[in-house]
Parts: sequence; structure tokens; C-alpha cells
Amino acid sequence: MQYKDKSLTLRGTNLLTSKTNARWFQLFRYINKQIINERGTAMEVQGGKDNEGQNIRMWNKHKGLNQKWDVTYAKEMKPEPTKGQLNKRFGLYVERPFHIVTAMKSGRYVDVVENNIVIKTPNGFKTQIWWFDQKTKTIKSQADPNKSLSIENQGRTNNAQLWNTQYRWF
Repeated sequence: MQYKDKSLTLRGTNLLTSKTNARWFQLFRYINKQIINERGTAMEVQGGKDNEGQNIRMWNKHKGLNQKWDVTYAKEMKPEPTKGQLNKRFGLYVERPFHIVTAMKSGRYVDVVENNIVIKTPNGFKTQIWWFDQKTKTIKSQADPNKSLSIENQGRTNNAQLWNTQYRWF
């Protein structure tokens, strides 16, 4: 293994790997879903931004979501669901076409008009057919598989829309 003699190490507030020496800056505990070092600071995603490649650092404990972690041991990891299988975390079957139907009396389907998301009477158009993409973890439109159900303006409004698929959470 390439990292056999290396450990997670704290330098300032930054985490990196360095030669294992078991000093205080390499000693961590997993307590109540937090990874805490010997001096009581918690591992966190810097700035609370869920972006690909976002820096991890140690910071004062505040129990925010960016300081919560699950530990899954490699041999216990279950494979990703494949086409037709249920993704239990998201509650949707992978690549299995579905309609999103309002629970209101009309029973209308979620539809796409331009890039806007609306409800309409069932009409058999591809704009009313959706599927869950396991790779991006998004709900995609059968009418345009390059786009996903999204919240307008990168989540800064309340409006639903169909937009280019992003591989990160906003």
C-alpha cells in the first residue's frame, strides 16, 4: 500500500498525510458522529460548502452538519445500486422511468414547459417521464437526459426548474 507508513496529521487547522509518529496531532477519536483530535477540535468541511474538492480542516466543535461523519469500513461497504435496483438513501429505483403525480384531487403529472416545472394533465409526452441517475444522484427528465430537476439560481430561490446536471450540491 502506498500510504502504509502515513497517517492523517493536523498542521495548523489543515489536515494532510505525513509519516506516522503517533503524536497528539495524529490522534483522533470518533465520538457522536464527529472526528475529534486530542486537543478537542473537530474535522469539518471548510465553509460548510459541499463542493467537489472542498478542503477539510480541524475547527472548534459546533456540531454543524459540516462536522458530522459516517464511518463505513471498506469490507462492509455495499455496492452502488445498478439499473432497476432501489437506491434506499434516495428512495428511487435506478434508471427506472416514473411519473411524479400530485397528491391533490386532480392527480396531475409534473411536466416541463421550457425549463419551468409545472403540473399538467397526463399526456404521454416525455416531458412527464423522469428517472433517477445513480451516477449524479439526480432526477433526470426523459425529454432531456442532460438536464436534472433543480432549484433555480443554484438553490437561492424556491422555484423548481430543469437545468444542466451539476455534480455538486448547492
